Amino acid sequence: MKKLLALLIGAASTLAIAAAPEFKNVPAPLQKSLSHHGLKTAQLDNGVLRLQMAKPEISELVYTTFIYHGICAEQWRSPERFTGVNLARVELFNTSATQGFAFDARGDVCVQMGQMGKNYRTFINQYTVKCEGGNCPRP
Repeated sequence: MKKLLALLIGAASTLAIAAAPEFKNVPAPLQKSLSHHGLKTAQLDNGVLRLQMAKPEISELVYTTFIYHGICAEQWRSPERFTGVNLARVELFNTSATQGFAFDARGDVCVQMGQMGKNYRTFINQYTVKCEGGNCPRP
């Protein structure tokens, strides 16, 4: 029984490591915020956080939910994680990096969204552009 339990624990930890996103230039506190969202890769470069999700297509609902819970809600709950990151833009792509969305995260956008009475999907859409072919148009 102990051997079986040890094998199961070993297999579970191996799967957890295999499922962890590959982070490049992403500060450790921000990695913690991003680690539970089904991401394959995350790269931070000059204020642009480029993410690749393990999904063949990123729907608007998946995208807005990710921005709300993975980016803005984390800033409300743990603002110290985002201090000094200077996050200007979040680009979320599908598995093949051919389709996705980009969110303009400059300034106090997340703070504004957290105010009572805001419809978060409408608010996020105001700061979003669609991405195709691996490229996102600039606002």
